[in-house]
Amino acid sequence: MRSILTILALALCAVPAPAARAAGGIARGDELYAQGQLPDARAAYQSVLTTEPTSFLALCRLTRVESEMGEDAKGEEQRQLMAAAIAHARAAVKLAPDSAQGHVWLATSLGRQALHEGPKTKLALAREIKSEVDRGIALDPGIARAYHVRGIWNRDIARLGVFERAMAKAVGGVPKGATAENAVHDLQKAVELEPHYVNHHLELGRTYMIFHDAPNARRELERAAALPPTSSARDAHYQAEAKELLAKLPKAR
Repeated sequence: MRSILTILALALCAVPAPAARAAGGIARGDELYAQGQLPDARAAYQSVLTTEPTSFLALCRLTRVESEMGEDAKGEEQRQLMAAAIAHARAAVKLAPDSAQGHVWLATSLGRQALHEGPKTKLALAREIKSEVDRGIALDPGIARAYHVRGIWNRDIARLGVFERAMAKAVGGVPKGATAENAVHDLQKAVELEPHYVNHHLELGRTYMIFHDAPNARRELERAAALPPTSSARDAHYQAEAKELLAKLPKAR
């Protein structure tokens, strides 16, 4: 009898706890993400939620992968991916409202949606993006992605034209405080915190380019193009874009 009980006890110990299974699923998703296999990474994270629906990490990882997949999708597929990313980010914020990561990923997913919307919807999203990213920075001022998102927010709002500013009255007016200087400052902070992240350099270079600072734009775009493509699953796309923008700059003297 004792041997049978011992065997049963060992068998039970061999079954991984839910937390261990979730950790394994997230690790598998991270591995697939690093290999650029975004649909498979998404499936791995989704599998975690089927058994651990309150896994904060799985929700954040799903937000990341779905919003990045949405960048390259088209039409209805893009709409569905962006909506799923935002829904998972909102679930993460609800689950852990005092975690900076949830707020930052919600701002990120809303920002990516805004990039594909018309002026009126983009302006309607702008206030929530700013609110979420500011909340994230207040909770943890060391998250580079937060400054990246806020930098682009500053850049896009600062560039609004007369027509868009008039349209903004229908959605509460133009958000205050956005300037080119703030855009550059925030993106510089993102680069400082994550110097090897390709997209930080790309967006800082683009920002310098938009605001007519060609020497600094060239420096950042060259850095984006030269970094090892290991910071994101979309690094190849970002580096190709950096090279395209470099070709548009006046030749260095």
